[in-house]
Amino acid sequence: MIEHLQPSRHDDLIDLVGDFLLAAQEPGLWPSALGRLAGLLRCQQAMLLRGEGGKRSVLATNNLDPNEIRALAGRRGDPDATWPVCPPLHREFVLPGDGRISLLVDRVPFDHEKLAVIERIGPLLASAWRLTDLLAASERRQSWGARTLEPLATGIAILARDGLVLQANAAAKRLLVAQKELRIEGGRLRAASAGLERSLARLLTAEIRPEEKRVTTESILLSRSGEGALEVLVVASPRFADAMPAAVAVALIFDPSRDVENPAVALAARHDLSFEQTQVVGHLLRGRNIPEIAQALNVPLEVITSCLGGVYAQIGTTRQVELVKLLLASGGG
Repeated sequence: MIEHLQPSRHDDLIDLVGDFLLAAQEPGLWPSALGRLAGLLRCQQAMLLRGEGGKRSVLATNNLDPNEIRALAGRRGDPDATWPVCPPLHREFVLPGDGRISLLVDRVPFDHEKLAVIERIGPLLASAWRLTDLLAASERRQSWGARTLEPLATGIAILARDGLVLQANAAAKRLLVAQKELRIEGGRLRAASAGLERSLARLLTAEIRPEEKRVTTESILLSRSGEGALEVLVVASPRFADAMPAAVAVALIFDPSRDVENPAVALAARHDLSFEQTQVVGHLLRGRNIPEIAQALNVPLEVITSCLGGVYAQIGTTRQVELVKLLLASGGG
């Protein structure tokens, strides 16, 4: 049975409120907070779920290992995770707010007093977990950015659907300052020209389903006064969401004349690729297929196919989006 709860206040639950607020800041405290709630309701188990119908994932329980909850916090729910139909001796309460979060407890029947407790604590319980997710995701992004993106000489900007810059390393900021066609303004990537702005918007709003293998790519040259042009490779794919839920694209910003900034050269150095393999990887990053690469390098298709076999053996993939992911994961290594 599903109960839809309405927000209200209850001054007598101040200790439980305190536990939820502490758990919001430290995910490992959720078992004890839900344990207090279970004790108040005189039930054996209290768990938080996220999802709809048969596709739901467990967020936290009063008996789940704290380290497991820390690992779950700040990550999107697994769409393939399932939870069985609510057992006869359990009861589920849908908590208010955006997103479907529910509380499952193993006590029946509930008297009016216990229902009132859940009704009054439900809104705070849902808000506390959402705060847990937000804080954990923010901390994970900051840690990831410091460890992996900052050491890279290639400029990296991780972009959300509306052009919001989720992460940008020092190289990206330095290179963008050196030209006037693209800029980070108000936390978003903006273009000076209407045409380039439309092109970026089209990339960031492309409807690509996560199960699809294709990606959308744009290669942009940015002129600089007195210096050679910068190149920006914008690679849009839903599979970037594996690392950051809101991410839809990665912009690689570099000076093509400087090997230290070239993403293909960075991957080649890490995986000990030959000069020919490095050339092929550079074209792959630009989203070109085998015939296009063969034409650009003026060599037979069979040569490119053979070269790709070597790239796959040494790197592990020839897919453009996976190459970008490997670059992001490489850091200064």
